[in-house]
Amino acid sequence: MASQMTLVFLISVTVTLLVVSYFLLKQEKTEGFETQNTYSVESLDINTCPSYASEIQTAKGSTDCCQGDAVDGKCNGTTFCTKSPAYLGVPSCVDKWRQYFKDKGMNFCPPTMPNYFEDVTNTSAPKGCSEGPISNDGKMPMDNIRKQCKVYASEEDNKLWANSCYIEKMRAKVQCPVVNGQSPEATLYLDDRDKTKFGLIQCVYPFELGMPTFCAERASLEQYFTRLNPNWRTDSNMDQNVKLYACENYIARRESAREEANRLQAEQKAREAAEAKAKAEAEARAKAEADAKKRADEASRLQQQLDEANRRLQSCPK
Repeated sequence: MASQMTLVFLISVTVTLLVVSYFLLKQEKTEGFETQNTYSVESLDINTCPSYASEIQTAKGSTDCCQGDAVDGKCNGTTFCTKSPAYLGVPSCVDKWRQYFKDKGMNFCPPTMPNYFEDVTNTSAPKGCSEGPISNDGKMPMDNIRKQCKVYASEEDNKLWANSCYIEKMRAKVQCPVVNGQSPEATLYLDDRDKTKFGLIQCVYPFELGMPTFCAERASLEQYFTRLNPNWRTDSNMDQNVKLYACENYIARRESAREEANRLQAEQKAREAAEAKAKAEAEARAKAEADAKKRADEASRLQQQLDEANRRLQSCPK
């Protein structure tokens, strides 16, 4: 069953890639990791307490965000930030949130979408990264035209959904094997059963007769097979397919395909030469037989003429 599933999967991948490879490779010329990011977290102006902290008025007159209980104007927990000017190691909320968004961007955002957004007052609001600038309150991208990805609450969802920043960041790290002096940009192959779900990360190459057109990043390929069949590792055929289609083995696979193509070409030439030789020999035999028959017919004709001449001589009166 697992082997049949693998065969269906591989056929589907191959057909899909042959159809879209031209367009993917053409798109690579206009898209890449060279997005110029002019946005800076310094434009954020968030002067509010997070949803998990309460606002208190301290005895010294500052307005602080307290994570914990407050007694007589004093925070008995951790002071997250102050809405007043910074003091004694307590950062202003504006500076605290700017650093927070900067750290989140570094940890969660891919290079193609480096700007993190989040509504810090609403834990259920969507979080994500954008190619374009973020609103001053940090809640959302300034426009929905630029590329975006989503940061999900759970690790499972981050690894499952195709629009997750985790997937995009993982894709951006993949360096496709260099072929003919060029390395294509890695792309996403979506789950055939649900196109909103992540399938695997692939490298697609221009069509060359006899050459493999794609390979898959190994970790994502294994993850996809695990989703298809959690016990795939016990199937030796499936394990061989992972090794075969992993990008780390792509160059060797191309060389093997090239050697096989050369071997088949040599065999084809040998067959054609043998067929040409056999045809020439058959034609030579046919010509020899035709010439022999022609000579025999000519000899027979001459013999008949001679016999006729002798018959006439014998019939003449003496």
